[in-house]
Amino acid sequence: MTNQDDEFFACLLATFREDAEELLTEITAGLIKLEQAEDNPDPGLIEDVFRKTHSLKGAARAVNFREIESVCLNLENIFSLMKKNEFKATAAEFDLFHDAIKSIRNVVSENELKSPHPAEITKSLRDLLANNIKESAEKRQYPSGFSEPIKKTQVYERFFSEVKKIIPQDHDPSIFASSGSFIEIKPAEYLKGQDNYSEIYHTSDSQESGTVRIAAKKLDRLIEGSEELLSTRLFLTHRIQELEEIISRFSLWKWNHSLVFNDLHLIRENISGTNRVSIPPELILFLERIMDFLIYDREFVTSLQHDLSSHIHETDHDRLALEASTTEIADLIHDAVLVPVSSILVPINGQIRESSRRLGKEVDLKTEGEEIEIDRRILDMLKVPLMHLVNNCIDHGIEYPDQRVSLGKPQRGTISIKISPHSGSKVEVTISDDGWGIDCQAIRENAREKGFLTSEQDRALDDDESIWLIFKSGLTTRPEITDISGRGLGLAIVEDTIARMGGNVLVSSELGKGTVFSLILPIRLATLRGLVVRTGISVYVIPIQQIVQVIRIQTNSLKSTDQRPTVQYKGETIPIIRLAEALGSKDFGPPDIPDIPIIIIAYGAGKIACSVDEISQVQEIIVRPLGSQLRWVKRITGASILADGKLALVLDPPELIQEGLRLSTQVKTPDISLSKSGRVLIVEDSVTSRALLQNTLERAGFQVFTATDGMEAFSMLHELEVDIIVSDVDMPRMNGFTLTEKIRKDEQLSSLPIILVTALDSKEDREHGLSSGANAYIKKGNFEKSELVRTVRNLLS
Repeated sequence: MTNQDDEFFACLLATFREDAEELLTEITAGLIKLEQAEDNPDPGLIEDVFRKTHSLKGAARAVNFREIESVCLNLENIFSLMKKNEFKATAAEFDLFHDAIKSIRNVVSENELKSPHPAEITKSLRDLLANNIKESAEKRQYPSGFSEPIKKTQVYERFFSEVKKIIPQDHDPSIFASSGSFIEIKPAEYLKGQDNYSEIYHTSDSQESGTVRIAAKKLDRLIEGSEELLSTRLFLTHRIQELEEIISRFSLWKWNHSLVFNDLHLIRENISGTNRVSIPPELILFLERIMDFLIYDREFVTSLQHDLSSHIHETDHDRLALEASTTEIADLIHDAVLVPVSSILVPINGQIRESSRRLGKEVDLKTEGEEIEIDRRILDMLKVPLMHLVNNCIDHGIEYPDQRVSLGKPQRGTISIKISPHSGSKVEVTISDDGWGIDCQAIRENAREKGFLTSEQDRALDDDESIWLIFKSGLTTRPEITDISGRGLGLAIVEDTIARMGGNVLVSSELGKGTVFSLILPIRLATLRGLVVRTGISVYVIPIQQIVQVIRIQTNSLKSTDQRPTVQYKGETIPIIRLAEALGSKDFGPPDIPDIPIIIIAYGAGKIACSVDEISQVQEIIVRPLGSQLRWVKRITGASILADGKLALVLDPPELIQEGLRLSTQVKTPDISLSKSGRVLIVEDSVTSRALLQNTLERAGFQVFTATDGMEAFSMLHELEVDIIVSDVDMPRMNGFTLTEKIRKDEQLSSLPIILVTALDSKEDREHGLSSGANAYIKKGNFEKSELVRTVRNLLS
């Protein structure tokens, strides 16, 4: 095969895998419905499963997957007999059908070593046909009048034989060009009673519906592009606001201009009324020129103001048009990734069937609202939490059949999954069961044994509060570990995953009647509305959905318990934590203002009140991942570029609350090591590296300022008092070497310690850095946070 042939086959194979996954999911869903129908299977449903199996067989043949073709052929034979009511599958035989689907999935996903193997399944299916069906397993039963399926060539031959009967042997070909009548041929009449006649004329669903497949990665890139358009729009809005502010300054200019003009006009009038002989003509001429220039200046600036105002107005009009277009484009792109929730419920149904049988329980799944569409990326993340919740319902909730009967319940337990709109941008997924419910007393006992609760804390908790302990990692009431549960990780994973999706988890339970989990999720993963705040010189964004209230409190009105201030919210005492303290940064105390901004953040049953230095605004942002370099940073979920171009870190509310509650149990003592020294200026053009350096030094207790290149840093040094500089070397406008040389030549700044942190690690670069006046030289290639902190402290001491 040539390279071109290889590429074509690889493309064909990728297409087959996509088609196979879709067909296998639909076949699985059909099998589950057929099994649930028991004695009254829907003939249309059997036909649908049969056709999809037939389509999968043909697709497998095209890419030479003979094992799949063989399994599908035997399934097809069985489904064909089910269509004719000549075969009725038992529960054990449905198990075999599901194993057949698993074996096909193993081949498709290249896990052929996994059990069951297609060869074993094919043999079992053939045995099933041989043992239970009188007719031959290798030959279909066809309606009377046909011994085998009609082939397309047979249809064409009969069609043209009929045409020959109608058309004379010595016909003139021109009669067809001039004739206005047409002959109607109905070949379908020859196919009456045939099961497969529609295949001859079948047009694919994708052609009829006008749909086309797009790779998920391409859709994700389209979404990223639309979000970048939003960033550009925000920048443009900010620039227009800045221009409008500049225009507003013309009013001050006009006022000052009028004062000067009026004063000069008064002087000229006085001069005109006196003896002009005593005044030098040059002075009079000079005064006249000044007056003429002021008149010209007023007319010029007025015209300039008018032109700028017109351009700003037109630019704002263009911005509105851009906003409408980009919003429409973004909505259309985001709508393209919306898929029905049903796409993940079919595997869940299969999981319920398999897990319940393994545990000896009988469980049915009821669904409602599965047609509601959610962002594909959210559904992908929702699969694992749903799996854990369903396993929890089966293993911990639903009783065994004999237990249910003795309790007066139906023998078969029920797990319900309901999807319903929650608000304009959110959806609620409710997972409930009619099982035993959650034993809160057992949960508290296990929490005490594992050290999650003290005896005093246990006595203070009621059932509504203690139920949240089930989300603690490592806490479980299952005495033994199975392949389904027992490690105490499942619900912790659920809470963490839902939180990272920007959602919430709610739980309620009634002992003996069942448990309800409610997941509140965003419909789309895109932009996020957040509150922009400042603490020290750092800017952060808090997701708005976790903020319950924003208040301002006078410092002298704060109540204190064990030196930790608190605030009252709806009768509940909530500890106040400085945001800088919760983030592990050195806290230089609140600003010198009469009242302090307080933000009450809630997630689940946890609440804390964070005090910040300044609350800026609510803004729509695009959250970007921090990357592998900052994956160790806690309580931060991402970063965003704000409308004014500044970098802001996006806080993780669940982790922030967890840290805040931990701090609230400690007695706050004053930091006697706090001093005005330790101010560091970081000069780095890379956003990621700058954030890494800033976080490292702030955690070590230093007050950090940042600049994006040497030119900005040198300008800041004449306005800002710092104790040491940590600078990159390779930067635009002014590099680190040049910055160091300029500082050493400046009398006021020449004594500042300078550390160069760079990827340039050759001997020449190191010598250049030290000769330019740097005190230390650290390579990024083997960068260690402890080394940087130690070097800064040594130079400051």
